[in-house]
Amino acid sequence: MATLDINGQRVTVDDSFLKLSPDEQQSTVDHIAASLSPKVDPVSVNNVGRSFATGVPILGGLLNKADAATNAALAPALNPLFDEKDQLNEPTWSERYAHSLRDQEDTDAKFAAQHPIVDTGAKLAGGVASMAPIVAAAPGLFGATGSFAARTGMGAVSNAALGGTDSAIRGHDPISGALVGGLIGGATPLAEAAASPFVSSILARINPQGAANRQVARAVSESGRPTADIAGDVTRAAAEGQPQFTLADALGNPGQRMLSTVARAPGEGRTDVVNALEQRQAGQGRRISNALAEGFTAPETAAATEARLTAARGAQADAEYGAVRSDAGRVDVVPAINNLDRNIGTGGGQNLSTPNDSIEAILRPFRERLARVNPDDFEAVQRIRADMADTAQNARQNGYGNRARLIGQAVRELDSGMEAASPGHLAANRNFAQASRDIEAIGTGRDAYLRGRTEDTIPAFNALRPEAQAAFRSGYVDPAIAQTQGAAFGANKARPFINDAFQAESQAIAPGADLMNRRIGREQTMFTTRNQALGGSRTADNLADHEALGVNPTTVMHVATGNWSGAIGSLLHAGVRGVTGNTPAVRKAVADILLQNGATMNAAALNAMVTRTIGQLQFIQQLARSGAGAAAVTTNANQPKRPPPIFVKGKNQ
Repeated sequence: MATLDINGQRVTVDDSFLKLSPDEQQSTVDHIAASLSPKVDPVSVNNVGRSFATGVPILGGLLNKADAATNAALAPALNPLFDEKDQLNEPTWSERYAHSLRDQEDTDAKFAAQHPIVDTGAKLAGGVASMAPIVAAAPGLFGATGSFAARTGMGAVSNAALGGTDSAIRGHDPISGALVGGLIGGATPLAEAAASPFVSSILARINPQGAANRQVARAVSESGRPTADIAGDVTRAAAEGQPQFTLADALGNPGQRMLSTVARAPGEGRTDVVNALEQRQAGQGRRISNALAEGFTAPETAAATEARLTAARGAQADAEYGAVRSDAGRVDVVPAINNLDRNIGTGGGQNLSTPNDSIEAILRPFRERLARVNPDDFEAVQRIRADMADTAQNARQNGYGNRARLIGQAVRELDSGMEAASPGHLAANRNFAQASRDIEAIGTGRDAYLRGRTEDTIPAFNALRPEAQAAFRSGYVDPAIAQTQGAAFGANKARPFINDAFQAESQAIAPGADLMNRRIGREQTMFTTRNQALGGSRTADNLADHEALGVNPTTVMHVATGNWSGAIGSLLHAGVRGVTGNTPAVRKAVADILLQNGATMNAAALNAMVTRTIGQLQFIQQLARSGAGAAAVTTNANQPKRPPPIFVKGKNQ
């Protein structure tokens, strides 16, 4: 028996082979070689490592250059050592070195041919591993961030430069390398956009919570605010009496629009969103009324305030006027009588005739009472004065301004006589008048809110004493609260207080203006969230419901009219949500996150979730851009290498 080595494989033949002629033996060997399947070398760490290094951009080409440069540098010094072997027809050192490189390249080529997937994967891995830190350091330069147009443009430019440079270093055509690199870099964003819906759909079905986290993290990123600030807004709102303020509100437009997406598609998420927003809106009037009452420190209505102040004024007057009666002297009533005579038209010593008009009819009884009263009876004069003052106030309240003015003149004349007769009466009068002005401030505040201008309202308030300012606040905020309580359900009850006039006046008038305005501002934001999520046309909601029931009227109409292209488009549109990962489970998870409030939110957990998710997304983007660069370089690495020069003594020196 004989053993032959044919194409690296050992073959055993019987002894008859040895009896054949040389030509017959060669023919037999050729026949056996043709029948043998080619030997596949096993995958080795050395082969994979060389493929990995070859895939590194620029460096892989430099290694080839280094081989040739080493040969060129050492050949002049080492070739003379082989002069004696040259005479014996032995190869020089340079020839041996060159042949060794060629053998290695043949081995590399054979490995690539036998294991194309492993070879290409190793080269791509080398490119990705080397490009990833570079892309992370300058993501915008390599098209990993920015708009679609920016990523496409920068990706094409950077990859073209990388592919051209790498191709030139490897000894290939730099123009073709730049073109291939630019095409791969420019096409990567488009490939990402095309593959993203399918990838999202798969991930959403595997892990709905993870998909929801990615969507919320995107909204946080779009808001442009730190996660800690957003979470702080929610917890601060709860601390200030608004636990209904949610993460969706704090995110602003990104969160509101995302909540709208959930609310306009069928599923448990929509039910949760609609119920939460409608229940919250139902309590808006009560919350704003409380904020106004607390901000203006007006816990009671204007009517209750007026009744309380009036009762206090009466009690104080009774006490003070009663105290001055015992030490009063004679009251000079003549000036008051003369004032009435001038207004009635009678002179001294004249008999009074029938009144000519209503004013005379009002004034004459007072003139008669003063004429017959005993001036020494201070209490009797005081009763006449009280009746005159009440009549003047009643006339003023009922719109008889002239009548009130004329009676008031006589009252002031009588007050002067009574103050002269009793020193304590002057102080009692002043206190009564001040208490009356405090009560009048209620009406002044009411008018200021309903029809006043800021330029008049603020100075008028500042001119009042503290007691009158409190009454002014009560009158000012009373119609505002009544307006808020009377607004219909669904109306934005915060809107009347979102203006420059109210902001300026409340800062000057309300002690708790800062907190009150923050609460009103949040109510405005919460209404905007509800309006964004539930407002507008119901067409989108209806279409979503029809899709959920499997009956799309648009598709039916297209089929009935023979519009097959429109019918196909409707059917494709019906599957968009499932393809993009917008599944009911994902929407439910998104709703759960966005509806978190101060009582349920964990700020640290939210920050960790957003940071982790954004980091993962950025890593994927950078990996994609690194892969684009690696793909451009791999096309260069897979091209045939130029053989290194062989330095023969006397020819290459």
